[in-house]
Amino acid sequence: MSASRPRFAQARRSRYEDGMWLNQRTVDAIRIMTALAVAHPRLTKAALLSERTGITPLNVQKTANILVQAGLIDAVRGPQGGLRLPREPALLSVGEIARAFEPEDCPVNFLSVTPAEARISNLMFRAHREFFRPLESTTLADLAGAG
Repeated sequence: MSASRPRFAQARRSRYEDGMWLNQRTVDAIRIMTALAVAHPRLTKAALLSERTGITPLNVQKTANILVQAGLIDAVRGPQGGLRLPREPALLSVGEIARAFEPEDCPVNFLSVTPAEARISNLMFRAHREFFRPLESTTLADLAGAG
């Protein structure tokens, strides 16, 4: 990184240099669901998921609540309760998880006034669609080593 670049540009570059595009909650959800895939079909306590994933108990709880609302995990209350996948890991794609946490539309939404803007918009739409393609074709069984 050039020393002549503004300080904010350096911070922005370091944030994206690893190629991450998904937000942290999405990555946490994928990690939680992969741990549930390894344990499938058994119930797993949220505290154990926190231990196994290194995600704080509060963030496991917040993320699990969203996953339950999206129908991506089942929650059983009570002393014998816990969390589990609602179906086989091979039938759950990482794309389904990402769609529960990420915007569905391409993040570039502007009116294309000029032909150049139309080409930029088209490029961003295609890039967004291509980014999700491997997520759609990867299952939790693949990530858990069971697929």
